[in-house]
Amino acid sequence: MFGFSLVGLDIKDAGVEGVAEPEGGPNVARSKCYAILASVFAGPEGQCERIASGEVSGALAEAAQELPYELDLTLPPLPERFRDEDYQAEFLRLFDVGAGAPPCPLYGGVWGGERMKVMEEVMRFYNYFGLKTSPERRIPPDHLSTELEFLHYLTFREAAAPMSTLAAPYRQAQIDFLDRQPGRWVPLMAQRLDGLDAPPFFAGLVGLAGRMLAADREHLGAEAAAAA
Repeated sequence: MFGFSLVGLDIKDAGVEGVAEPEGGPNVARSKCYAILASVFAGPEGQCERIASGEVSGALAEAAQELPYELDLTLPPLPERFRDEDYQAEFLRLFDVGAGAPPCPLYGGVWGGERMKVMEEVMRFYNYFGLKTSPERRIPPDHLSTELEFLHYLTFREAAAPMSTLAAPYRQAQIDFLDRQPGRWVPLMAQRLDGLDAPPFFAGLVGLAGRMLAADREHLGAEAAAAA
């Protein structure tokens, strides 16, 4: 069985009671990929061991087998002798807006437009589906981890829907959210990292997220066109 696990988001009134947990299939695979990526981008603590042990790569490879499209989810290895403190320092240097002015902040509102308006918009998406930001894990609503977690939730609900008409709102929300949020700005992050002195793992991680978002959007667009 596969269930959703939310860290940056809390279920407020999402109507999930009685929802049957899907066991497998393409949409479950999509949901798993979003959950895995959300967990890696949530912060650097404890990630080095997960990545070095192959836990993250193994989970992505397993999920990739059931994706409805071909996608290489291979991550570059960490630098040799990379320790937890090295990982945390590099993650903070590249991504953490709290560390000053990093080159690639993980906040969508920093990548164009007014950040407060962007956060208001993503909150409208979350609230519409009965979600709110977690009071315990204070990750901003426009953080990449939170946005990926939202897509994890939407794809889970799509997979759990007993019929296509009930899944349709979750599919359409994915299209709208991808177009307006991470699908728009994650490619900008990937481009920025290409010109920086960053370990290949981090550039590969952001590039993988960008490819996942693009492939998912193309898949959803093809489904929508076929149903029209």
